[in-house]
Amino acid sequence: MYSEPFVKLRPVFKDYLWGGTKLKALYGADMTPVAEAWLLSAHKDGESVIAEGRYAGLTLREYLKAEEKKRDEAPFPILIKMIDAAQKLSVQVHPDNEYARVHEHDSGKSEMWIVLEAEPGAFLYVGFQQDATREEVRRRVEDGTIEDILHKIPTRTGDIVYIPAGTVHAIGAGNLILEVQQSSNATYRLYDFKRRGADGKLRPLHLDKALDVLNYHAYPGTSPSADRSAKCEYFSLQWLRVNGSLTFPMADGRFASVVCVDGEGSLTRDGKQTSLKRGDSLYLPAGETPAEITGSTDVIVTRAASV
Repeated sequence: MYSEPFVKLRPVFKDYLWGGTKLKALYGADMTPVAEAWLLSAHKDGESVIAEGRYAGLTLREYLKAEEKKRDEAPFPILIKMIDAAQKLSVQVHPDNEYARVHEHDSGKSEMWIVLEAEPGAFLYVGFQQDATREEVRRRVEDGTIEDILHKIPTRTGDIVYIPAGTVHAIGAGNLILEVQQSSNATYRLYDFKRRGADGKLRPLHLDKALDVLNYHAYPGTSPSADRSAKCEYFSLQWLRVNGSLTFPMADGRFASVVCVDGEGSLTRDGKQTSLKRGDSLYLPAGETPAEITGSTDVIVTRAASV
């Protein structure tokens, strides 16, 4: 089924202007700021790399082509990144599959946020406070009052928030977040607080496309999940706290991603073992052999909804 029971990945970094220094310190990245670390990605806009072993130096996509020929027919379904929001992100929205394929030649983007750290006063914007209209949203973007109608959620470590495609959203300053999403980079910037990029120019908006894909209904008002597990039609995830030993099955024909978010330990599968420390990301190909995690560590295990 596979020649390696798992591979450890090296992230690719993004230096967007709102990023901070936490990811630089964690990974020793050679840029400042570091806004995002793409931990599990086979997307053309940033591919994680095999860190060690026989496939060291290959991108995840190259590895998948070598090991799992079926990936030639089906795009890799998920992307996992860590986000350090030293400043608030733009107010944005992502298209669904149908719109993204036509307009961006990409998948749609539904995503889930797992709050790893939240500084005092940190928050998220998710959806509208009440039903809105296309005309109202355009007007509020133009006059700078769009924040007045966004649903604001204070954040706590451990919160899990689902952002389906079409939901207006923004990550506030002071959040360190693990994001699990469809493998897509289709993002429409609705409002950006009149910030300028490195070239001195206002960062571009994608207003018309954003207005096309927005869900204008009020956010349903559900609280962030605090049970450390969640699922949607594209993937499922569990935040597992290990003190000693924990074994999870792999016999359902799906691969798994394991990201260590705290502590230290090790992962063993099919007789092979590797260390786990904060920030490590592993890809476990589908197969019958379970994986065992030992130590004192927190890991987030993600499974795609399909193989």
